[in-house]
Amino acid sequence: MPKRPAFLRGSGRKLLAVALLSSALPSLATASDWSMEQQEIVDLLSNGPLGIETDFAAWEDEFHPDWTVWFTGQAEVRAKTPHMQAVRAYIEGGAKVVSFEAEFADVTIIGDTALARFNATESLQNADGSARIVRFSSTDYLVRVDGDWKVKATTVAFLPDEVE
Repeated sequence: MPKRPAFLRGSGRKLLAVALLSSALPSLATASDWSMEQQEIVDLLSNGPLGIETDFAAWEDEFHPDWTVWFTGQAEVRAKTPHMQAVRAYIEGGAKVVSFEAEFADVTIIGDTALARFNATESLQNADGSARIVRFSSTDYLVRVDGDWKVKATTVAFLPDEVE
C-alpha cells in the first residue's frame, strides 16, 4: 500500500481539515481590515444607486462600457445599454432610491482586476409612493481603467425577505 503524504497522516490531516474549514467560513473583515485599494472598491460599490435621481451619468460611469449583469436563474446576461435604459426609465418615471446598505464578504485584488462579494439591501420608493425593498447578493468583477476601478461584470442573486 502506498504511503500517504505527510499532510494526510495523523495530526497533519487535522490541520488540513481546520485549514479547509477556516477558508470556507465567511470573512469577518471590517472597514479597518481593508487595504487602501480594497477600500477604494468598497467605497465605489457601497453607494449603490444612491444619487441617480440627480446624477445618473455619474452612477452609470462607474460601470465599464462592456459591463454585463446576470441575474441568477435567467438564461442570458444583460448588456449595459438596455439595463441602464430600463433603470433610467424607472427613475424618470418617478421612483426614488431611499437607501442602500452593503455588507462586504470579501474583496480580492489581483493586479488590475478585482472581485468583490457583498449582500445588499436597497430601499426604493415607487412612482406611486409604495415602498419596495430589494435584498440581494452581488459578485462584481472589476478592472482598473486609467487608474479608476470600473465594474466589468455583475452577478446578482435575490435573497428571500426573511432569513432564518
